Amino acid sequence: MKKYIAIAMLMAINIPALSAQTAPKESGKTPQDTTVNKTNDGKQKNYPWGAVEQMPSYLGGMGALMQYLSNNIKYPKEAEKKGIQGRVICTFVVEKDGSITNVKVSKSVEPSLDAEAVRVLSAMPRWIPGKQDGKPVRVNYTFPVTFRLQ
Repeated sequence: MKKYIAIAMLMAINIPALSAQTAPKESGKTPQDTTVNKTNDGKQKNYPWGAVEQMPSYLGGMGALMQYLSNNIKYPKEAEKKGIQGRVICTFVVEKDGSITNVKVSKSVEPSLDAEAVRVLSAMPRWIPGKQDGKPVRVNYTFPVTFRLQ
C-alpha cells in the first residue's frame, strides 16, 4: 500500500430509524399492532429493520473489518492528486443470509471517494445477520468510511 495513504475507519455505527421499529417489551412479546415490520394479520414484512435485538456484525469483529478495508480500499488517484480527504457515510442492508445489498452514499465527499467506498462495501464478505425474536432479519446499517492522506 502506498506510504502516504492511510484509510481510517471510524467505528461502525448504526443510526436507528427515526420511528421506533419495535415497541417496549413489557409482556415479553411485541404487540403486532405497534410493530412497523408486521402486517395487520401479523405476518412479517420484508422491509429492513433500523434497530433489532441483535445487530448484525462483521465476522471476526471490528479488527477484522478494519483489516479487510485497509487491504481492499484503493485511494482514487484523482482525489489523491487534488488532496481531497473526508468521510463518506454509506448505508446498506445486511440481509438475512448476511450478504450486503443496496449500498448507497448518504453523505458524499467527492465522486471518486464515494464510488470507492461503495465498491469496497459492496464486495464485503457476509456478515453475521441481525436477529429479532431469535430469527434473522434484514437490517439497515449506516457505516462511515474515512479517507485521509498522510
